[in-house]
Amino acid sequence: MKRDARLQHGTQEPEAEGGRPGRGLPGQALLTLDAGLGITGRSASAADWISLLQPGPRTYESIPAEVFNVAAQLLAREAGVDSHEASARVPIGFGRWAVLRSFRMEVVKDGEATLAVTIQECPAAERLEVFARCFGLTPRQRSLLDLAARGLDTAAMAVALGISHYTVQDQFKAVFAACGVRSRNALLALALGTEAGAPPA
Repeated sequence: MKRDARLQHGTQEPEAEGGRPGRGLPGQALLTLDAGLGITGRSASAADWISLLQPGPRTYESIPAEVFNVAAQLLAREAGVDSHEASARVPIGFGRWAVLRSFRMEVVKDGEATLAVTIQECPAAERLEVFARCFGLTPRQRSLLDLAARGLDTAAMAVALGISHYTVQDQFKAVFAACGVRSRNALLALALGTEAGAPPA
């Protein structure tokens, strides 16, 4: 609830996928961290993003938990402990998601490349992937969801997937039942975190 209120009253001009203006979220932020995972530098929009994230674990309260997690994952990869990507997609309220990624910058300080984390609005394609996984959609249903997000109608989807339009409709009925919605617009609104469910610009 606290994060939602901050999102409602944010003053930063948001930036959506592809650098186009969005609604309700700040533009991409960059944080730099030291070896102890303390924040050493931040871009202008970082404070707004930090206000939307969760506080870190005890003794690391000054760094958001999500930032701490992806930075620690990068260190784990570098140490050969874990091979998972140093990235995370996290919900931040109002159906919106953020994506965080940790990496080493090319600028070298004291003989070691600086540890950095970026925070930005989660792109539509990544939102759809998370959504499909959460609701257990089949590969074909996921393909239909992608096509719907691109604005294709039933006939075009049938041609694209080499199936009948009846199969397209049946598959959507199954998706509606799984997701608790009654229309494609409502489905896209739920999947993309939009009000009208229109395809992303």
